[in-house]
Amino acid sequence: MNLHCTWRDIMREAAQRLTSAGVDGAARDARLLLAQALGIEPLDVILRETDSVDAAGLAAFEALVKRREAGEPVSRIRCWREFHGHRFAITPDVLDPRPETELLVEHGLRLLPQGGRVIDLGVGSGCILLSVLAARDDATGIGVDLSPRAVDVARDNAQSLGLAARAQIIERSFADAQGEWFDLALSNPPYISRAEVETLDKDVRNHDPAMALSPGDDALAAYRMILGAMPGWLKPGGWIGVEVGAGQSGDVSRLMSEAGLIGVEVFDDLAGMPRALFGRRPGG
Repeated sequence: MNLHCTWRDIMREAAQRLTSAGVDGAARDARLLLAQALGIEPLDVILRETDSVDAAGLAAFEALVKRREAGEPVSRIRCWREFHGHRFAITPDVLDPRPETELLVEHGLRLLPQGGRVIDLGVGSGCILLSVLAARDDATGIGVDLSPRAVDVARDNAQSLGLAARAQIIERSFADAQGEWFDLALSNPPYISRAEVETLDKDVRNHDPAMALSPGDDALAAYRMILGAMPGWLKPGGWIGVEVGAGQSGDVSRLMSEAGLIGVEVFDDLAGMPRALFGRRPGG
């Protein structure tokens, strides 16, 4: 990279380097990283493409491209992720939100009654709970997580989104009874077995926190824990929705039915993979 060209030339060269490093969507990533380096929005990059390159901007961009070449995801480099129309700060202590997890938010919003209470089990960045509350100003909720650093991230995101008054973030296991009732429970729990973690893409394996990816040798352990504790906090008539991994929908559906949930339904993500399961506690 050199100063005697335009930003368009610099992005083209960066995209070639990222492609050689095995990065999918290299041109897109180069554009996002240039926006980060210049302190502008990605849509504004087009306005700067024919500008002459400045030394400070070039140095900042080069540093970011090297990080992406080494396998660090763009969202980790930028320290935030767009999710359900909102920007969530992320740190190495929380899972990087994925678009498919928006299924939990979309179907949860459909099932949450007026003035309802929602609990997010394993809150992480807060993206699930806070997206629900942002869409429903009549709702309140709690997010729980075992990681104190994740709790701090979720609290900061609640504050940034103006939702701190309606979102309580607590350091606690999601297996613990909460002492209050909820109309809706949502969770994207760890669901990858310890052995399978090594098969994940390096962008995930090397950058998402281990405790958010895997519950250990039993990939279904977190679901068993959630469903075992469910009678202590889910209202009769309330709904629970969970994200599942590839090939898990049948087993988790069975666990939900065995726990007494009815009307269990499976929803596919945009790739056609069973991704979210919802079931209702009888009564109410």
